[in-house]
Amino acid sequence: MEKITLIRDGTVVTAAGTAAHDVLVRGERIAAVGKLGHIPADETIDASGLLVLPGAVDTHVHFNDVFMNTVSVHDYESGTRAAAFGGVTSIVDFSNQAQGRRLIETLDTKIAEAEGRAFVDWGIHPVITDPTPETLDEIPLLVGRGAPTFKIYMTYRGEGLMVGEEDMRRILSRLRTSKGMLLVHAEDNTLVEDGAELFCLSGRTEAICHAHSRPPETENVAIRRAIEAAHQTGGRLFIVHMATAQGLDAVAAARAHGVDVQAETCTHYLIFTEEILKREDGIKWICSPPLRDAAIQAALWRGLADSHIAMVSSDDAAYSWEAKLLGKDRFDLCPNGIPGIEVRLNLLYSEGVAKGRLTLPRFVELIATAPARIFGLAPRKGVLQAGSDADIVLFDPAARWTMGLETLHMAADWSAYEGIEITGRIVRVLARGETIVSDGRFQAEKGRGRFLHRSLSDEDSF
Repeated sequence: MEKITLIRDGTVVTAAGTAAHDVLVRGERIAAVGKLGHIPADETIDASGLLVLPGAVDTHVHFNDVFMNTVSVHDYESGTRAAAFGGVTSIVDFSNQAQGRRLIETLDTKIAEAEGRAFVDWGIHPVITDPTPETLDEIPLLVGRGAPTFKIYMTYRGEGLMVGEEDMRRILSRLRTSKGMLLVHAEDNTLVEDGAELFCLSGRTEAICHAHSRPPETENVAIRRAIEAAHQTGGRLFIVHMATAQGLDAVAAARAHGVDVQAETCTHYLIFTEEILKREDGIKWICSPPLRDAAIQAALWRGLADSHIAMVSSDDAAYSWEAKLLGKDRFDLCPNGIPGIEVRLNLLYSEGVAKGRLTLPRFVELIATAPARIFGLAPRKGVLQAGSDADIVLFDPAARWTMGLETLHMAADWSAYEGIEITGRIVRVLARGETIVSDGRFQAEKGRGRFLHRSLSDEDSF
């Protein structure tokens, strides 16, 4: 018999608004939302004074990622455990195609890594690195197997990841006919390589020079080219980790002219500026695209508020301190990435809602509803409505605490978020009706996470 759980007297927050409602959960699904206090239940949860949020959806994480002479420390066990503590009940990970290997192997490899280990539900973005005709012919097969979103890099030639513009057009065309979407890491490789060489040859190798060697135009040039490719092919395009004001404007202008393009930004671009790279331990914050100045950061916040940026992801790329130290004397040798899967919900509430930059409904849209809708998980995920998975976060908006290595659960042995004062705290997390975190205690069974078979709808596009 299915367990019945009643969450009573909370403030239910959806992308459409807030209301004093109860939530009835039957088994793994939400059965009803409304005034339901009269309904008997096997368990009643008092949510008085709490916000009741849909479980967060993070569609940009890198687990077991081999990159720049190291491997990320988050795997499907440690990464999804940290996700759960951060109120993230669904993730989508990237899987890079090995040169000369079939694209379908990217999916099979990740399934083998995740099954029996993941604590929350998970999906896969195949990453195309070898765009042969045979690779492109596999795209419909992967779409059919529930992985309709593919990624390419416009840089990292030295890592064997870069895909050229003509191949990008071919991929977009094939995705258009296969009901898929292309995610693009948009940085111009020539500008990236030339910038790094110029700075290193002149002896300017400290962490701040990473940002200075990759100025906003490095990103803007690539964004404009990717948008033009989408315009020419009619393909569906998504710009990942956008970190420039001109990029934001280019996406908004393209959408106004009917191009099917959307963009995200990431937590770290909203919290830090490039000034932090000047610290002695500045290598902690080396990521690509790099952190930008305060004016660009302010523009990104405005882009979130006015919906020109569709959503916020973590771009979780967790490397050990030993690995980050590869760049202590030369920024171009430092693995690019920041651990962030756990902090996104808390930081977006504390820095966004609590400081008046975001409304509660927009906050939920950015961390849950939009990622689920855009990436083929709606209405199963990202919403609180009858029939959806009972992925629910109970959140205390008045709690205060200090973020850092001792109060987080990510696997990295260092923290980029040390000493940040936070308003709001996650009290309880339910995933498919099961409590997996309660008052700081982890209660999930390893391997309970399931593969998310995703499919894109025409309604999710432009």
